[in-house]
Amino acid sequence: MTMDEPTAIRLTGHAAAYPATREAYAALRGYLDDARRALRGDPDADEIVRDLEAAVGDRLDPDGDPVTGARMTAILAEIGPVRPAHPVPAEVGGAVRGRFWCRISEGGWFGGVCLGLAAYGGFHVDWVRTVVLLLTLVTGGLLAVAYLVGLFVLPVVPTVADYERRRDAPRPG
Repeated sequence: MTMDEPTAIRLTGHAAAYPATREAYAALRGYLDDARRALRGDPDADEIVRDLEAAVGDRLDPDGDPVTGARMTAILAEIGPVRPAHPVPAEVGGAVRGRFWCRISEGGWFGGVCLGLAAYGGFHVDWVRTVVLLLTLVTGGLLAVAYLVGLFVLPVVPTVADYERRRDAPRPG
C-alpha cells in the first residue's frame, strides 16, 4: 500500500468517515500525538484533543476527494500548535510524579485497594483480586489485616483515569 492510497478517518464529533491519503492520516496522527504529549498532566487534555479532532473535521468534506497530506498539513497549520495552559517551570524540568500507592474508589469492590494495586502495577484488576483472595485464604486471614491497613492509610483517587493523569503529571516545584 502506498502513501497515496485512500483510507477513511473518523473524527470526534462527526458521524461521517473522511477519505484521506495515508500521508494525511500520518500527519493528523502525528499532530494529535504531539498535542497529547504537550497536554500531559492537564486535567482537560482528553477534552482538548477531542475538540482538536472536531475542528479538523469541520474543515473537511466527507463527500469530496480524499484529503491529501498537503491539505491536512495546511489545516493543521491553520489550527496551530498545541501548548499547555500551564507550562512546566524550567526548574522542575518536567519530571513526572510516577507510580504511587493509592486506592481507587470508582469500580472498587471493597474500598478500591485491589484496583489501586492493579493500577500501580499495570495488572488486570481481576488477577489482583484473585491473588489477594487466594493469599488471604493461604495466610489464614493475615493478608486481610494488611488490606484493612491499606483501606485506612492509602489516599483515595476517584478513577483510574485520574490516577494515570496524576501519575503522568509534572511534580510540583
